Amino acid sequence: MKEIEFINNRMSGKKVETPQFLYKYRPFDEFSFDMLEKGYVYLCPAEKLDDPSECESEISINDFYDVQGNGLKFKSIDLILGMVRPYTTAENYNRIKEVISRCITQTGFVKRNILLDISFKVQNIIPEMDVAPLVNYLGNIPEELNDSQLKAKIENLIILAYNARKSMGICSLSSIKNQNEMWKYYAGDSSGYCIEYCTSNYKYVDLLYPVVYSDLRETNIVKNIIATFVAEMIYGISHGQAAVDKSYFARMFLTKNTIWDYQGEWRLLGDADTKLPAFRINKIYLGKKMSQQNIDKFKDFCIARNIALE
Repeated sequence: MKEIEFINNRMSGKKVETPQFLYKYRPFDEFSFDMLEKGYVYLCPAEKLDDPSECESEISINDFYDVQGNGLKFKSIDLILGMVRPYTTAENYNRIKEVISRCITQTGFVKRNILLDISFKVQNIIPEMDVAPLVNYLGNIPEELNDSQLKAKIENLIILAYNARKSMGICSLSSIKNQNEMWKYYAGDSSGYCIEYCTSNYKYVDLLYPVVYSDLRETNIVKNIIATFVAEMIYGISHGQAAVDKSYFARMFLTKNTIWDYQGEWRLLGDADTKLPAFRINKIYLGKKMSQQNIDKFKDFCIARNIALE
């Protein structure tokens, strides 16, 4: 999916291409000319957006980590192995899972010494892949979780995700010009307007991401953090050659149900209830049901600033 590829490339610092133009459909209201004249966009709290499940999250660590036993549960191992699956055959993958499943304790988790013991068996199954870094990574997770810096990073991520509905600010834009449903639902049933923004040379373009449309949205914060960290590890030990998906955590704030895919949404992300400088306005489109009084206001505004009006 090109949206996930974009997110991963941006997270990896690679060059990405955004649409040349993005569109903001709006009703005519008391904020219309304040936003236009002062040149800003508003980052709305996620909980106030149209999707009631926007940025929803849950915390469930017990399925993945045994706090008392200080070990990873098989669900974590299964998740991690699933991420390695693309780099080996289906037969080898099933053999690896079988080997590891034999090492599960009665309480349902895998201890570090067991992981180290089976690493040699796993290496024999897939000799073409160096499994030592992966096994070492898995075995060291309990100790790494005690590292103060990593603890702080994980705590910050959990707080960010858990509070996202209130604290995450989103400016929603569309990549689709003249979309009938957007005019109907977001521009006062065509009595409003649509701003065509130009994204080139925008100062805050690094905060701009595409929305991923999927009926499957993973809301477990712990699972997404584990998946993202492991993806970064695989990317690192492959020296950047493995095309891994590092976007699990980020997609908690960038995923919507497919019923919304007509929007073709892109998002500016930041703090809720804040304003960012707007993109350069290329053109403004007026709704076919806009009142003559509002049409005249837009004409005066656009003529004074040499902005195309349609």
